[in-house]
Amino acid sequence: MEHTPIERLELLREIAETINEAYEMEPMLDSVLKKLLQLTGLKSGWVFLTKPETRRFQLAADAALPPALGTDEKSPMKAGSCWCLEQLRTGRLHHAANILHCKRIDDAIRLRRGDTDGITHHASIPLRSGDEVFGILNVASPGRTRFSEEELALLQSVAYQIGTASHRIRLFRTERKRADLFTKLGEAARRLGTLQATEGLEEEMLRASAEQMGWPSLALYVGEGSGACRRTSCTGGKVEQGAIDLTDSNQGMIRQAFLGRPMLWRDSLGEGGTEKGRWRSGAAVPIRLKSKVWGVLATGSDDPDELDGIDLEALEALAAHLALTVETIALNEKSRELTRWEERNRIARDLHDSVSQMLFSLSLNAKGLTQALPDEALSEATKEALGQIQRLSQSAIGEMRAMIRQLRPAGLEEGLLTGLRRYGEQIGLEVTFQSGELRDLPERLQSVFWRIGQEALNNVSKHAGTSSAAIEMTATEWEAIMTISDGGRGIALAEQANGTGTYGMATMRERAESVGGSVAVKSEAGRGTRIRVRLPL
Repeated sequence: MEHTPIERLELLREIAETINEAYEMEPMLDSVLKKLLQLTGLKSGWVFLTKPETRRFQLAADAALPPALGTDEKSPMKAGSCWCLEQLRTGRLHHAANILHCKRIDDAIRLRRGDTDGITHHASIPLRSGDEVFGILNVASPGRTRFSEEELALLQSVAYQIGTASHRIRLFRTERKRADLFTKLGEAARRLGTLQATEGLEEEMLRASAEQMGWPSLALYVGEGSGACRRTSCTGGKVEQGAIDLTDSNQGMIRQAFLGRPMLWRDSLGEGGTEKGRWRSGAAVPIRLKSKVWGVLATGSDDPDELDGIDLEALEALAAHLALTVETIALNEKSRELTRWEERNRIARDLHDSVSQMLFSLSLNAKGLTQALPDEALSEATKEALGQIQRLSQSAIGEMRAMIRQLRPAGLEEGLLTGLRRYGEQIGLEVTFQSGELRDLPERLQSVFWRIGQEALNNVSKHAGTSSAAIEMTATEWEAIMTISDGGRGIALAEQANGTGTYGMATMRERAESVGGSVAVKSEAGRGTRIRVRLPL
């Protein structure tokens, strides 16, 4: 059907208005494609768009496809490639052009997929804005093998408008996605700010973040040294924990993030197919505490195109909030612990300076009264009462000393290492020690180190056949380490294997594991034993 000049101008105006007013790509393309076919009198058309940051194309709109291309929910248009896309991908297609044959039509005929409506050729017009390519427009009609220069010029004009609109819409989508993600980030930060307890902190942080951010899957990796780390993941609201080996090739991106490099991947082969891991698209960023990498936060999706640079930006901001949460809770815990420590010391001082002194004075007065009065002035009942006062006051003094020791373990008054050295002297050992740059250890860790140190020195005294031992204390950002070594006879291999035996490793391990730590023993017959205790800070 031929259009009058006025009708053609009206259709062009409608096409331009539709393109200029659009903020959603697919509805705009559907409408423009139908009006374009109406304007040109062509029968069929379809549009492929590039996926952002990839070299892949996806069917975005179509009109009046021949049955051979529309069969099986348009599967011939959603899989494989064609000559026009290959030319566009390789930079050989710059302007509207005639294509001699349509490869998809040829394949449909060869595979007998159905009626092609007599279509064998199509025109291809790239959708561009400046140097950026957004997709390709294809139009065809039965029996048409070439398109006139006038038709190609018209198609080129419309394609340029579509390309410009595509650029604008992608910018709009990007900013809308950024605004949405950072709004969610604000909610996640507020949730994280309410967390208090250190117990189960990683799980709670991840759950709060996943619920607010809305990513398909979120995972937190915390390094444990020697290529190992613990993984807490949340998918569909379900939180799971486990251990992974960073030397596994499927953990390549996570390993790179542990080196301090934010990572983004798209269109990966997925689990078992590439080092990029099980997610088709994903992002991983380091979590830094005091400028050092403490862990890695990662998100991913089975959709190869779902995650992009905006997700990476939001993930980095979320990782900073997680780091702040960990540091804040650690500081709050230290503050509470310091308060408890100071209160214990105050109570211990008060008990020692007041109650203990009064009891001691009571005992002295009772004893002095007994000695000052002549025997004839004291009845048997009075003597018995004074004796009872002495005994009760001495007993109360003993109970009071025990209470003071419970408030602060005996031996720690002068510090952990000094206390262990004095303890060693009491059991006949000469103990030497050295320490690196140490921070003030939390009270609970001091207590665990103290008890394990006592046990280890007892074992040296009883079983090692030596009168000397050495203690070394070091610390990193994440853990404190105490090493007790001797040059004695060593531990038998059988005892090392089961962790018990003469040196009683089971008790030490239980104490360390009670605060999330570990104990390792290394010994050689005749060359001594080294016990290394690691406790997380």
